[in-house]
Order: sequence, then structure tokens, then C-alpha cells
Amino acid sequence: MDKYKYFMNQDNTVYNNYKPLRNHLNKLVLDDSFYVIWSYIQHYQFNNKFPQDIEVALEFLNQDHMQKIRMCSEWELETITREIIINAQNSTFSDKSLKAWSYFSGSINKLKSIENEIGGMFVNKDNILVELFRISHRQFPWQIRPNGEYLTRYYKIFSQESLNKILVETIGLSAKELYLSGMLFIGAYLKSPAINLPINIQVSAIKNEEVEKFIKIFSLDINSLREKVKNEVQYNDKFAYSFSSLRSFPIIKMGYRQKESLVCPMPTLLFWQITDGIYYKILEEIKKIKDEKEQKEILGNFGNSLGKQFQNYVGEVLEKSIQNISFKFFKEQEYKEGKNRKDTVDWMVIDNNAMLFIECKAKRMNLPAKIELNDDSFIKAELDKMADFIKQVYKSIDDYKNNKYPNIKYDKSKKIFPVILTLEHWYLFGDKFLNELDAILKNKIKENNLDEKYLEIYPYSICSIEEFEKMTQIINKIGVDNFMSKKFDQDRRLWAFQSFMNSDFNEEYKKTKVLFDDDYKKIFEEVLKEH
Repeated sequence: MDKYKYFMNQDNTVYNNYKPLRNHLNKLVLDDSFYVIWSYIQHYQFNNKFPQDIEVALEFLNQDHMQKIRMCSEWELETITREIIINAQNSTFSDKSLKAWSYFSGSINKLKSIENEIGGMFVNKDNILVELFRISHRQFPWQIRPNGEYLTRYYKIFSQESLNKILVETIGLSAKELYLSGMLFIGAYLKSPAINLPINIQVSAIKNEEVEKFIKIFSLDINSLREKVKNEVQYNDKFAYSFSSLRSFPIIKMGYRQKESLVCPMPTLLFWQITDGIYYKILEEIKKIKDEKEQKEILGNFGNSLGKQFQNYVGEVLEKSIQNISFKFFKEQEYKEGKNRKDTVDWMVIDNNAMLFIECKAKRMNLPAKIELNDDSFIKAELDKMADFIKQVYKSIDDYKNNKYPNIKYDKSKKIFPVILTLEHWYLFGDKFLNELDAILKNKIKENNLDEKYLEIYPYSICSIEEFEKMTQIINKIGVDNFMSKKFDQDRRLWAFQSFMNSDFNEEYKKTKVLFDDDYKKIFEEVLKEH
């Protein structure tokens, strides 16, 4: 049997296992089902009580959050929502409803059954660690609740002049218009899954035309969305992982309780779209430009501007979090080596005993690398890019050691800790991918005639900006070396920074603050005041 026929047979087997869920869901109606999904999401994300017309088993309600997600998780609800879009009826009544616990739990159990069957068919001892990596990218984002800290971070980055200009050119909204409109809609969807049309705007800071543009960017009518989602589902190992347009268009134009409405069954998806998802919206619009030269120019400007503004944002984080007078931090500076123009590392943080060499990278991991189970070429390509980032820091450390830096002399008494700081989580923890990354990096170190001992002497870290905002506050209190050296004790190198801080610096972590809370209130005070 050739490879094509093998995968066709696998698809048929998965589809046959899928049919019970399909048949179960096609007895439902859309608006009633979205109401129930919305209620569960609100319970998970904000601990809201369930409406009285939804039956929920006591065995579920009496569990803590971790036990609840074992019974029914937010990521499973996202998959169920996708399947409701495909299969449920766009009518006004059915005698079957997810409001009944037995019917709701029956949907979840049928989904779990499909995923277990897929796991048995496709996951094996050779790819089990890749499967765990896929699971992390599916599950861990749901730990990020919609919050002002996350929203303010993206507003501060995208409201800078160069990126704001690109926002207006591509999606037609400035950063202020985008985020004020986003706050308006998210605030409304925290109260109800539907907004009746026409919309009555009662916030002075937002104009009707801005709201209409926002709706155009983030919504689709139910029939168009159904067609897109239906074509995206893969009945193979990617059944739970493939991209769904529900992510791009979390607002659905449809009839809701016999009124034309904008329905958002999962407000968290809308929150994600206006934060880390806006990157992909901009790319989508740039790709629509027919003139290749113009497209390439705007794409280059976007990449450069995002990188620069992320780097500037990191500087603001350091100013807020590093208050200890024994600390110094320096931003990137230009210098020359012969005729060659070079730059120092993006940021240096220095105390009495050690220093951080921080390289800021807004680069995202490509979707295929997050979801491919058996083709490792995608993840290897991403690891190769990450290895280039790390190599860049080691080259910079080498220049510093050789006193080529214009702003600071080499001090051999201070330990050096290189950090790759990412805007988006890469979830590169665990031994499989870090070992592969090390192997790629060793070759690059050798090719660039750098000291191979650098990897041992100056162990690198990969950290997300979300983690960095907390860790710098802890470092400010206990020092760079006390924090970073402990990260490399035993197997802690394989841990995510979040897990490490919770484990080894729990008390200090609890005392960390939201750095830009005042900015959040100032930016969104008009929307907050009227909601």
C-alpha cells in the first residue's frame, strides 16, 4: 500500500469515528448551543455562575479548576464550537440541547473518544514528545485570561508611530481605534453572547464608522464561516490542531433568538485576535497587495517596525521593574569593527555580580511547526532560526569580551547570562527540542569560529515577554546571579520560566505587580467609565 492510500485509509477511519459526534451535534440549533458554550467559557475564564436554565452536574461544579478541565476543557469547547458551526441547524427550535447535562457531556465524551482513537492511530514512542509539544501549543494559551496587562502590552507596541501607520494602511484602524473598539465589544460579550443589530454606540470615544470597520475585520456571516471551517477540518492526526477560521473571525453574524445579531460564543478568541492575533491580520492584508514590490516593502517595514517597537517596549519594562540603585541597564548601541557597522546586544542588565545579555525577537513560530506530528522539517526550520538568534548573542558576547563594545569594558568578574526574549511563547522546554536546538547551535558556533565552551560558560535561556515582566521584578530584589544560576540547577533548565518562578520563588512571584496598570486605566478610561 503506497503512502497516499495509507493516509486516505487513516482519514476514512477517523471520519468514521467522527460520525457519532457529527450526528449528535446536528440535532442542535446554533443560537442555543452558542449560548451554552459562552456560559461554560465565562465560568472557566471568570468563575461566573451558570444561568439557571443550564443544567450542570454537581460532580462538575464541586471540582476545582484543574479537575474541571479534565472533565471538559476550554480547548475541547473550542473544537466543539467549530463542530457546532459545521453541523448544528440554523433554525429556531430543537428538542435536543446542550443545556441538558447529559447531552452536553455526551458531546464532550464523543469528542474525547475521537481524540483517543486518533492518539492510538498516530501517536507512538517515536513521536510522543512531539505530541506533547503540540498539546502545549493547544492548551497553554488558555491559561491566559483576557486581562488589561496583556491588552496594554500590545497597545503600547502597536500604538507607536511606525506600527500605527501600518495598522491604518492595512486594516483601516489606528491602534487607539482598534483597541477601544475591542474593549467595547469584549465588555459587551462578557455580559451576553450576542449583540443585536443595529448597534447603538453609547461611548463618546468611539465612532460608528470605526465600529463598522472593526466588525468587518473580525466577523463573518454564519454561512461563510461554516464554509471556511468545513474546508479546514482535517480527519487525521491534525483533527484537533488544524487552523480554524473561528480564530480569525470570532464574531458571527447570524440570527440569535430571532433577531439579527453579532454572536461571540468564545470572547477569549476575540481578545486573542486583537492582541497577538493582530500580527496575522496585518500579514493577511499585506498579502492582498497585488504589486509585489510594494508588498515586499510594506512587509519589510512591518517586520522591522515590530522588532524595533518590541525592543523599545522591553526598555519600558526594565525602567519600571529595575528600581534597585545597584543595577544598570543599557540599550543597543552602534559601533564599528573596521569598516563593518555592528550593534551591541539589544539590552544589557548589570548588577554587582552578573549581567543579562538580552536579544529581543518578535518572530513567531510558524503554525506547521506547532501542529505537525510526523514531518519534523517544520520544527527543525524554527529551531534553526532560534539557533541563529542565540548565535547572534554569543557573537555579541565575544565582542564584549574582546572590548569592542563602545559603552562598557569587559569585566571578567561578572557572570554572563544570554536571554532570547520573545513576544510570543515558543514553549521550547523539555529535553527533546532543547537538545536538538543545542546540536544545531553547536554547529553554528563552530562555523562562526566562536569558543565552543560558551554554551557551558554562558548558558542561554528562552523567555517570553510575559514571563520577563515578572522575572525582572524578582531579579530586582535578589540579583541576576541568584535568580539565573538557580534556573540552571539540575533539570530546571528544561522548565518554562513560569514553572520555575512558581516553584523556586513563589513568595517573590506573588508580590510581582502589573507594570503598566496606570497606562491601562488612562488608555481605556472612557470605555471603562461607560461600562
